[in-house]
Order: sequence, then structure tokens, then C-alpha cells
Amino acid sequence: MSKISCLICFLLVAFITCQSVKTPKLPVDFVNPLIGTDSEYKFSHGNIYPAIASPFGMTAWTPQTGERSGWIYQYGKDKINGIKATHQPSPWIGDYGDFAVMPMIGELKMQRNERESAFQHQHEIARPYYYQILLEKDSIIVEITPTERCGYFRITYPQSSSAILLLDAFQGEVALTPDGKKITGIARSNHGGVPENFGCYFVLLCDKPVSESGTFTADSQQTGQLNVSGEQVGAFLKFNTTPDEPVHFRIGTSFISHEQAEQNLATEIGNRSFDEVQANTKIAWNTLLSRISIKGASESQLTTFYSNFYRALLFPRIFHEFDRFGKMVHYSPYNGQIHAGEMFTDNGFWDTFRAVYPFFTLLFPDLDAAMIRGWINAAKEGGWFPKWASPGYRDCMIGTHVESLIADALSKGINDFDREAAYQACYRDATDTTGGGATGRTGLADFIRKGYAPCDKVHEATARTLEFAYDDWCVAQVANDVGKSEDAKVFLNRSLNYRNVYDPQVGFMRGRLADGSWRPDFDPTEWGGPFTEGSAWHYTWSVLHDVEGLIQLMGGDEKFIAKLDALFETAPTFKYGHYRQEIHEMTEMVACQMGQYAHGNQPVHHVLYLYNYAGQPWKGAKQIRKAVDTLYGPGPDGYCGDEDNGQMSAWYIFSILGFYPVCPGQPSYIIGSPRYPEVVLHLPDEKKFVIKAINNSDENIFIQKAMFNGKPHQLSWLKHKDIIAGGEIEFTMGPQPEQSWGANIDHRPQSMTKR
Repeated sequence: MSKISCLICFLLVAFITCQSVKTPKLPVDFVNPLIGTDSEYKFSHGNIYPAIASPFGMTAWTPQTGERSGWIYQYGKDKINGIKATHQPSPWIGDYGDFAVMPMIGELKMQRNERESAFQHQHEIARPYYYQILLEKDSIIVEITPTERCGYFRITYPQSSSAILLLDAFQGEVALTPDGKKITGIARSNHGGVPENFGCYFVLLCDKPVSESGTFTADSQQTGQLNVSGEQVGAFLKFNTTPDEPVHFRIGTSFISHEQAEQNLATEIGNRSFDEVQANTKIAWNTLLSRISIKGASESQLTTFYSNFYRALLFPRIFHEFDRFGKMVHYSPYNGQIHAGEMFTDNGFWDTFRAVYPFFTLLFPDLDAAMIRGWINAAKEGGWFPKWASPGYRDCMIGTHVESLIADALSKGINDFDREAAYQACYRDATDTTGGGATGRTGLADFIRKGYAPCDKVHEATARTLEFAYDDWCVAQVANDVGKSEDAKVFLNRSLNYRNVYDPQVGFMRGRLADGSWRPDFDPTEWGGPFTEGSAWHYTWSVLHDVEGLIQLMGGDEKFIAKLDALFETAPTFKYGHYRQEIHEMTEMVACQMGQYAHGNQPVHHVLYLYNYAGQPWKGAKQIRKAVDTLYGPGPDGYCGDEDNGQMSAWYIFSILGFYPVCPGQPSYIIGSPRYPEVVLHLPDEKKFVIKAINNSDENIFIQKAMFNGKPHQLSWLKHKDIIAGGEIEFTMGPQPEQSWGANIDHRPQSMTKR
């Protein structure tokens, strides 16, 4: 029997032995980090990699299956060329400060295509806190467990006099100690958004005597040379191994210095064993995931749910560290200096303001406040709030949505941050016309002067107009909180500018020219142009703060409902618009099989809940159940588009619970269709909120009646304060709509415009 066959038999016996001892599964045991990894440029099933990391960890670890691209790990590939330290938030944004390690036997292979090894998924174990893979080429077992800023490797080589660990630093600097047991380096690779002195500092410590070591560049190796720098650099260690002998490597990372990387390593791993570190990280994950418990779901449904929960707890990434005195410090990606206090990064607020941060306000309010303190620090250090942070300012997407995070937190009583500094940064976003690109609002001057951004002057102008209007409503909420009532009036008035891009003749939001006329040749299926990654079908609903005002623009409840119905009934055709080709979001809209509704992208995530505002929540329930049951799953194709820093996952979590935050900044949630018989939210201060759905099933999707703490609940929405106080809401479900529930005007969700 070959060595590889022996290894496979050993793994199978161990697996069978473990399975024979039945213990209840913990929430973390259901998580599958491989969900969503069967993606490519042309079609996204998540566009994510298996992130082996602590919750919100500064550095994650993942296998790399191809060249260095945004698609680090693709489920369909069958070769691995390294285990990578990654900070990538999205394939479209790219990685930074990344480097990789790769074990091998025999001759040193520096190039990725030469050193790669075949692997099989049946010999792959992926958990948030642990990853194991059998590299078939040399019969090497690689295990990794993470901490917030470090990685602990346990690599089992076969007997060899030439076992090798290669460290590929990509672009940067690498140095070795004379005994070869310590590698230090700086990974400087990035895709922008960094000062000139940026780098991810790393320290690797080996627990085994090294027989030979050296450094390498793209085309040569130098045995005994202790340092090297350049565009493709790395180092290698060689040692003698006996059969089944594990070799341990501990890697610390920092964005401050090598000394800080060593401090992180000493604090987070120190003298702990691999198994101890793994157990601690597992506990960290399970503690957070246990905030929600579910009864009545199948194993595959629990896998889908907790895997989405895990994804919602990866971003924004922690970017602060603790020095040798225990003081919180961070390298600022906004000015290149070291500062005290929190810093977070890797977030596209255009995506995450919608459900991720409202999710934090509900279950993790202290964490939400810490994140806001971090974004305020970003504004203090760089002058503006970021629109997309990775790690500093990145010119991507539209709107200035940190305002939404702050308004939402304040509306829910979360205020443990510098409110005045927060307002000043909000005010600048909303008034300083020198911004644009990576900071501020492109087209703001015209938005203020004309009441809209003209599409013949400003790219994606109508989408910007709609998002600026919502953002101004958020700024008004913050202004009122800090006592700036006159400012609040100005911003509230500007938040009505959405009306200026609605054309009643066509019944859609529409591009408007600088002279006040409508952009000609209107087609609601045209993507781009006045819109961002969508069409008029998608952006017409982007009035989060004033749905009632939108209903009135459309001519009342019946016409509003008819337009919503048409969204799902109209064939999913599209025109390329300024994209000039079919982009993956268009393809994914068709694959959703929900008409013009494109769940694979974020602008429509609130739309299924808008039926409640016009008194027909049962219509929304039908579409919500379809999205939950058909657009998410437990396999590598388990998403219907880009997961985007937790937003796709947070939508799913809320929708499973049975409610959704349509308008962050209003302390309320719109009721949909609870998915399981019982869900319990384990809230701060040991409070519980129980969501029961009597007679719930795949067919019984419609709410017949609701009871809140034993009393009839007629509202088709929930108050945040009632949830966090603890208690119980009980829904009785049925197979046919109960059209009276939530229909009364007094029972509908609130909007800026009153009836």
C-alpha cells in the first residue's frame, strides 16, 4: 500500500471513530466556509474564499488554487499552490499585505505553477477555526488554526531529509536569522488606498532545527543569503523529518512593525499548543454564533443559516492592535501614522449599511459602537468618512453611507462614541462639494443647486440622487441628536430630492439632464447610464426613508402594488447600457427566476418588504420565502451573487427571523415570513426575544395573526426597543393569505411622509 493510501485510510478510520460518538452539534459545527466558493468572473455564487479566521480577524488564512487574482480559491479547481495570509474583502477590490506558505519535499519550487499540488475535497476539512488539507503530490498534511492577527501551522511531512517550507512574500522584503528558525518580512502588495509607508509586517517562527535556509527572487535562490527585497521575493527552510512528525510554524502579522507582530504572536499564541489555540478560536466563534438558536430546521438548513451567520461576522476587519503595555493602537491607512484607538477596514458601505450594521445593532450593540468609533477615527485622520475602505480610501460605488450607520445607532440608543465628531464628518460629506471619487459625493453641487444630479454631467447620476437623498435624511437624524435643529431642517428638505428624478409619465425613476429635460430613449431594462449596477426597475424603489412619499408619487396603494407585482412578473430581460456587455449581475438576475428582481445585487434587498407599506404584506411573504428557499443553500454554489462583506448573509438572517430593516435610521423592522417554528435571539444583558411561528411549514408561509407578549399584534412591523427589551412574538401561519392582517393604514410601517 502506498504512503498516500495509508494516509487516506488513517483519515477515514479517524472520521468513522469520531462519528461513532454522538454529541450534540454546536452552532459553529454547522458552518461550512466552502459555501459560495464555486465562483468565477462571469458568474458569482458568492465570490468568496474559505476564510479561516477569528471573528472580524485582522488576518485570515485560505488555500490558494491558482494565480494571484481576486478568485483566490475556486471550488472547481483541483490544485493548491499555497496557504495564503489574506486581507481581501472582495475580488473586485483585491488583496493587500498578502503572502503565502507552501510545504514540499525535495527540490525547491518557487513558481506557483511548479510547486502546486493536487488535492481532493474529500480530504479537505474547513471550519472557521481550522483548515486541513492533504497535499497529494508529497503526501503532506497541512493544518492551520487562526487567531485575530496570527496563524498557527501544523504540517506533517513524510520521512525526508529534504522537507521544505517556502514562504512567498510576493512583493516586499524578507529576512532570515542565521539559524533559519525565524523569518521576518514586509508584504507591501496592494491595490491602492494606502500611504507610501504601508506594509503588512510578519514574523514566522519554526519549532524545529533547520538544516538549510535561504531566500529567493523570481528566478533564483540564494542559500545562506539572509535578506532580499523586490517584486517577487521569499524565503525557504529545509529540515529532516521522521514519519508522521508534525512541524509547527507560528506566524504573527502586524501593520505597525515587526516588533508588534512578535507582540501579537506572544499575546495570541505564546506557548499554547496548536490544539489549545484551535479550541480558543472555536469558542470565540461559537460564543457569537450562539446568539441565535433555531428549532425545527433540518441539518442542511442549519448549515446554510450558520454559514451565513459566520460570513456576517468577518467584516469589517479589525485593524487595531495592542502594544506591549496593552494599549490599543493602529496604523492609519489614511495618513500613515500610528494612533491610539479603534480602527476597522475592508467594508463597502454601499452594501453593508442595509442589513449588516442593523444586525450588529440588534445582537452586538457594543461592537457596533466600536466600529463607529473606528470610522470616526478614519474621518479624523483622513478628513472624510470612507465610502469603501480597503484598507484606506478606495474609489468604488456611490453614496456616503457611514451617515446611515451613525443615524441607525443613535436611533437605537447606541451612542458610545464622539457624536459631535460624527456629525462634523457627516456634515462635510453632505456639504463639501470638493469631494468626489474615493471621498465625498460626486455631483453634490448640482444635487444642492438643482435638486438632482444631471446624468449628462455626472456618471450614474440618478442612483446618486436617490442615495444622496437618503443619506441627507440620515444626516438630519444625526443633526437632531446633537442639537443642530436648523441643519436638520435643511437636510430633511433635501432628502425629498428623490421626487425630482421620478417621471410619472413612465412610472419610474429616470435620468434627468442639466437643462431639466428627461434623458431620451427611456427603457426600464437598461442597466447603467443613470444607474449603478442596475436599471430603473431596481432603483425606482430606492427611497428607504419615505416609502409613503413614493407611494403617493406613484398614485396610491393600488398603483404601487401593481408596480411591485410587475417587478416580479416582467421577464428578466436587460440591455447592456454603458456596460456594453453582459456583466455577472445581469446573468444572476436571470438565474434568480424572479422577474426583474435581482437579488444578487444589493439595491433591491429591501424591496420584498415594501408590500407592507401599502397594506398587503402577504404578497411580500410569498416572494421572501422564494428568495430564502431558492437563492441560498448549503453547497459551494450557495449564494445568488456577490456576498459582499456580509450583506447577502445578513439579509438571509433577518429574513429567516421574519423581519428586515428597510430603513436603517428608523428603529423598526418590517415583518415578512418567519421561516422556522421557533428562533431565539439571545440578546445583551441576558435577555431573550423568542419568535414562534405556529403551524409553520413549506406551505404555511402566510401570517394569519400575531401575538406580542400575549397580546394581539396588528402592526406589520416591530419596534427595536420592544425586541431588545426581551419577550415573545407568536405568529400563526397558514397556506392562504389572511389579507386583513397588516392592511389597516394605522398598522403599516412609518415613513417620513405621513398619511
